[in-house]
Amino acid sequence: MTIARGLGLLRLPATRRWCATVAAAGGYAAFTEAQQPYSICEAHARIVPAAPAEATSPSLTSRCIAEAIGTAIIVCGGCGSVAAAKYGGSGANVFAHAITWGISVTLAVYATRAVSGAHLNPAVTAALVATGKSPADEAPAYIAAQCLGAFAAGVVTYAVWGNAIAATEAAAGIVRGTAASAAIFAGAFGMIPNTAVLGAAGALVAEIWMTGVLMFMICAIGDSASGSVPAGSEPALVGATVAMIIGTYGPVNGAGMNPARDLGPRLVTLLTGWGPAALTGWWIYTVGPVIGAVLGAMAYDELIAPQTAMKAQKKVL
Repeated sequence: MTIARGLGLLRLPATRRWCATVAAAGGYAAFTEAQQPYSICEAHARIVPAAPAEATSPSLTSRCIAEAIGTAIIVCGGCGSVAAAKYGGSGANVFAHAITWGISVTLAVYATRAVSGAHLNPAVTAALVATGKSPADEAPAYIAAQCLGAFAAGVVTYAVWGNAIAATEAAAGIVRGTAASAAIFAGAFGMIPNTAVLGAAGALVAEIWMTGVLMFMICAIGDSASGSVPAGSEPALVGATVAMIIGTYGPVNGAGMNPARDLGPRLVTLLTGWGPAALTGWWIYTVGPVIGAVLGAMAYDELIAPQTAMKAQKKVL
């Protein structure tokens, strides 16, 4: 079994057959068959030169375009749902938002996994690099593409709801750019913690925990050695994981789990008059998810993957 990886191939032992590609935000992630690039795969796989006949993986440019598109799909759907409630009176509650985020992640992964592996989340990319499942030299390009896609989606959200945002500010008597104005964009663009529940430090720990759970489940869903996940269902299961986490923890701090989902739309608010207020709490939603994703992937590799590997080995024997 082989998967494209950079300019070479990962060759995996037949007895350790598992891989999962990932997307993410509100969260997020998902998975494909072994031929997809940048999969969460056998920890002991080795890189060998690709045979000329097999050197058919998409170019880095093509993969980055797919990452940008997929992340934009997630942000358009998820942030669009929040914007419709905040500025358009849609009446959507946290559970409706959770479902919309989950569906957005699922669709984005199905749309892009065959090209890029569907990371769609800088925290996921960082976790794959940290655990040796994705090449570090391509991570900056992936992350830049993800943030660019999220920014483009944020531009679309602002273009649609710009007048309604101004009306919301006027009705609340809030001047854009003041500290209080961060509440106007929160959730629909960047995120800020719910200070009635947690302070900044608590919100950081919450992001670490939530993203850790997400990444752990990404690894579990993508571990074909476990034999518990039907082929083709992986993106939907990751979307369901995202929906579960947002439905549970969304009211706490927005349940970011994806630095691109926060930074891209946040940049839009920085450029449209919020100024320093747009930076409120930004580090929570960047640092927290990266730490959490790395810890989640490592936890699965240490606690569960060896057991599923032994199970697969016994079946072969």
